[in-house]
Formats: sequence, C-alpha cells, structure tokens
Amino acid sequence: MHRVPHPKIYVWSHTERAEIEYFQEFKNHLRTNRLMPQKNVCRTPQILLDKIISWKRKNIVDDDKDQVWCIFDVDDFYKDDSPGLLSLVERAHENNIKIAYINECFELWVLLHFRNQTSAISRGDDLEKAIQKEFEKNGLGTYEKNKKVFKELLPFQLDAIKNSKRLLTESYEKINWRKRLSDAGNPSTAIHFLVEEINKLIK
Repeated sequence: MHRVPHPKIYVWSHTERAEIEYFQEFKNHLRTNRLMPQKNVCRTPQILLDKIISWKRKNIVDDDKDQVWCIFDVDDFYKDDSPGLLSLVERAHENNIKIAYINECFELWVLLHFRNQTSAISRGDDLEKAIQKEFEKNGLGTYEKNKKVFKELLPFQLDAIKNSKRLLTESYEKINWRKRLSDAGNPSTAIHFLVEEINKLIK
C-alpha cells in the first residue's frame, strides 16, 4: 500500500524564548501536528546548524517532502565572523535546510506587523519602546521582550509579510546573503518565507 506523505515543517531556533514560543503558538493556533518547533539553546547559529544537520540525517526522509528551517538573529554574528555565517548558509542549503534570518533581531518581525521599518534597528530599549507604542496604538496592552505575542500579532500578519517583502525584495533563491546578513541588510528578514509555508499547511 502506497503511503501518502503529509509533509511537516520543522522550525529550529537557538534562542531561549521569543522565536520558538512564537512558532509554538502558531502551531497551537493552526491545531496541526505538521508544524514542529524545535528548541536547542546554544551559543551561535553555527552550533545550532551542526545539531540540525546531525538530527536531519537521522530523522528526515527526503521523499516525505518535509521542510527544515533554521532561525537566527543576525545580531553581531556577521560582524564577528562573516565567513562563518556565510558558510552556515552554504552548508544549510547543501543539506536542504532553509534559513529564516532576522537582521538585526526577532523584534523586527514584531514591529513589521505595524509599520514598514526602513531605518536600521538595534536590539534594546528603543526598539522595545517602539513596539510598545504600536501595541498601545492598536489597543493590544503592554509589550515586553520575550512576551508571548502571537495572538496579538495574528490580525496583522499579512501586513508583516507585506512589509518584510518591501525590505527583502528578492525571492528566497535570489537572496544576496552577503548583503542581507551585513549592516547593509539591517533591517531585513526572511521570516515571511517561512510564515507563508506554514500557512500552506492548512490549505
């Protein structure tokens, strides 16, 4: 009997809370077992990718058409080791793993639900205050870093996708990684590609 595959999307993050909690709430909202957030707290995106590659070789059958995504904030990782981060992207794609980067940090994705952010951002109080201002303007209560915000953001998700595409105009296959992971790519993100794939799970 031929087995019909039901492709899953595995989403990996190396941070403690914000990104992985967002996608866990996304999974709960869709009520699907086809979205699989995976947390593995480690110091750098490179260490995370090594763990993903090892896990993927043991657990994923390519014929099932599962997707594996690696999420990371650019932060200072490119500035500190640009060859290492560019090598990460190359190794990820060699192993059929996609990259959902955020330059500079995940809070950019939150902010893009409310406005088209075109100037460079920096992690910290100013960015969090900007998000808090948007929360207040839209009657969403208070915002704090690492607060679970998926439900509050959901009505604005299409705006976030649209604003992300304004910042990252190329298709995933045509991303200029050297530019997008550098200061010249702040602000930009590839999160919207992942979110669009997740939304296809319920179509």
